[in-house]
Amino acid sequence: VIDMGFQFPEEDMLGVDYVLPDFTYVQKNKHKLRGVLITHGHLDHIGAIPYISPKLDNPNFYGTKLTMGLVTKRLEEFGLVGSSKLNTISPDDEIRLGCFKIRFFRVNHSIPDCVGIIIETPVGLVVHTGDFKFDFNPADGVLADFDKLARLGKQNVLALFSDSTNATKPGHTMSESVIGKTLDRIIAETPKRLVIASFSSLIGRMQQIFDSAVTHKRKVFISGRSMISNIAMAKDLGYLNYPKDLVMDLRGNKRLAQKDNALILTTGSQGESLAALTRIALDEHHDFKLLKSDTVVFSSSPIMGNERAIIAVSNKISRKGVNVINNKIMDVHTSGHGQQEDLKMMISLVKPRFFIPVHGEYYMRAAHVELAVEKGIDRKNTILVDNGDVIEADANSVYQSKEKVESNYILVDGKGFGDLGAKVLSDRQAMSQNGVLVVSILFDKNGTLKKDPEIISHGFIYMGEEKRIMQEMTKAAKIAVEKAVTQKTKKSEIEQYVKSHLDRVANDIIERRPLIVPVIHVV
Repeated sequence: VIDMGFQFPEEDMLGVDYVLPDFTYVQKNKHKLRGVLITHGHLDHIGAIPYISPKLDNPNFYGTKLTMGLVTKRLEEFGLVGSSKLNTISPDDEIRLGCFKIRFFRVNHSIPDCVGIIIETPVGLVVHTGDFKFDFNPADGVLADFDKLARLGKQNVLALFSDSTNATKPGHTMSESVIGKTLDRIIAETPKRLVIASFSSLIGRMQQIFDSAVTHKRKVFISGRSMISNIAMAKDLGYLNYPKDLVMDLRGNKRLAQKDNALILTTGSQGESLAALTRIALDEHHDFKLLKSDTVVFSSSPIMGNERAIIAVSNKISRKGVNVINNKIMDVHTSGHGQQEDLKMMISLVKPRFFIPVHGEYYMRAAHVELAVEKGIDRKNTILVDNGDVIEADANSVYQSKEKVESNYILVDGKGFGDLGAKVLSDRQAMSQNGVLVVSILFDKNGTLKKDPEIISHGFIYMGEEKRIMQEMTKAAKIAVEKAVTQKTKKSEIEQYVKSHLDRVANDIIERRPLIVPVIHVV
């Protein structure tokens, strides 16, 4: 297995925290599982480990030092470190898992210590890029393993699985060094306090900020739990280096953070409701209040679905008279994923016989196929698949099987996870869009209606219309109940009949479909 991450919920998945991959097939075949290879430490590649690993009897995990540090931190949150089997590898290591020989190659991404994976199988070499771009001047100074990739081009690689995230964007992805220079200029030229919001996993970006802070005599204050813990972990492992007195937790240092040379490094670049920057924007942060003279930098780009939240936080900050800088104004962020020229370079280096684009929406992967064809891959040797599709291979070919495996959404909702079901999500959507009506129906022990149904509404109609419409709905509810008891005998059947009838009535009256919850009481 390569990677074990989660995705963030889509806009219509109300109340859902994360979406896990459906691991039913792997769980049924866990006796065949030899190990899990982790390409890097982002949550969309490691986030599901605490949920899935125990179900697979805690298999061996393999990853680089920083990646395993982030995996360990993730497992600590669930109290699972003691039962986990974590193996730290170097990109130059070679390991054997069953009949597979595994090698690795360094790639550049938006976090250090990323690797692609070379798998020697009984039928040929298979290469998985992981998330990558080619950065010829990376923040940490570590280049991709071009020599290894060039050697792969001479080894008759059977299949290449390649990151497709930026397959529709022409050119090369901007180097992280460009971002470092822009941030250095902002840190140097901003006259008063500076707030920089970014992802807590951008370790290389943090190093650039710390270096500039030293140069321009600023003190750095950290806010946000994941930012604080990631910085501490990266420093302990040697991935961050800075003077001892440079970086401080914002908590407990409120007075020092009021000085003009303060630089606040915080989470919340995606407008997350509980993140530090959002609390700062809402004046709910205990240790920091924005002033008109401050500058706030969003050193990130919006993850799909977060645009509205980011705009809302930006507006809150701007209304305070604070200067806001984002990627549309200056180059303060770059993607960790290769654009078209990076992707074509990977194909040219590896020279696979078969090509399978991965990691991206379908249209991105379809665009990646066109790049592969442009670089000489026979179109018949490109394979576009969806979640649940199965790819099989022999010594001469790679092809899509007729077999399918389960690929349902596994939803994490609070402390529980599993299939919430379409009805739960549908009910949440109905409530969010049209409100809720609770219909209280009172019967005596003989099944006689004791009084007219009572209706309680929330988020359904405006106060000015409430009296008339509620009278009509109550009348309709009484008619529905009286009719239902002559045709239905079970409580659930009566409730369903009332629900269906009132749903039609509500739609006829105000063209809305609230969530209707009939509740029968017997006294």
